[in-house]
Amino acid sequence: MQDRAANWVPELSLMEFTGSVTSELPTLSGLDGASERLERIRGRAELLSRNGFSAAFVTGEAGTGKHRLARWMHGQTRRGNRPLISVDAARPRALEVVQRLIQSTSSPDASPEIQPGNLVVENLQRASTELAQALVEFLAAQGLELRCGLILLSTEPVSLLRAMSIEHGRLLGRSASAIVEIPPLRERIEDIPMLARVFLDEAARYYGRVVRGLSPQALARLQQHTFPGNTRELRAVVEQSLLRSNGDWVTVDDLPLPARPTENGSQAEVIIRLPGSSLREIELQAIRLALRLASGRLVRASELLGITRHALRRKLEKYGLNELRARPPNEGEDEDDLEEAFI
Repeated sequence: MQDRAANWVPELSLMEFTGSVTSELPTLSGLDGASERLERIRGRAELLSRNGFSAAFVTGEAGTGKHRLARWMHGQTRRGNRPLISVDAARPRALEVVQRLIQSTSSPDASPEIQPGNLVVENLQRASTELAQALVEFLAAQGLELRCGLILLSTEPVSLLRAMSIEHGRLLGRSASAIVEIPPLRERIEDIPMLARVFLDEAARYYGRVVRGLSPQALARLQQHTFPGNTRELRAVVEQSLLRSNGDWVTVDDLPLPARPTENGSQAEVIIRLPGSSLREIELQAIRLALRLASGRLVRASELLGITRHALRRKLEKYGLNELRARPPNEGEDEDDLEEAFI
């Protein structure tokens, strides 16, 4: 396929040829999670793709998984059985690539098997005015029967891009309301445990390792990190942790992250003293520590302890520790409903 495509597309290194992508959700690695916000993003992306779009716009900070979402959206479209092509708007010859694609998609002699199903344009915020105009022409040249759609990726919001030039505004106008914004990882820390487990499984398969998972302390430490590099950084951290680990579990000591002050304070001392304490004291201290790490949220604390939320609630009643629970911000608000928002 690439040999035939080389006759009409320069710089194949700029592009990514891929067969059809399965539409199952697990292929959306990097955007795994059970947070309500992420569920809405996946639902919107699926709806846009299945209903069809001429141009879709995906925005988010670097490392949030925009390209992975674009690949998944491609697989959801009716054009997903044809190649997906990616071009970086920051590359010098991106304009030439798009111009050649215009010739290809508008030519009646072009072979259907090498016609792209969707074109992903990365770093749209760095696209020149000429490139933005060429992308508008790319859509117009295909007429009403759209053979190749556009998925535009940017780290900048729509409002800023529209102000760059008239051509950018026209291009983004073609996406209309087909806009998906991916939040940074620090705004959905409840998704970190699931993401970390997915990345650990991927790394374990790649390196031929057998591990049981990440320890509760390691997961809690990951949730305390701000991850300026978003899911891309989390993936790298988990992979490095696997390579540094020697046992069945990846522990907090394996994480290539700076130590937190609390890890050298009283909480660490409690963990060291636990083997010499009574069983009741061990359980009390474990519950107190989990609730402190979880900021009083029962759902997260129960995950750290490896028990159900209802079991933890009974233990709080038993030991008189209800004052350690997070309280609803508004009077009369149901606490269970509040905590469901963090699941």
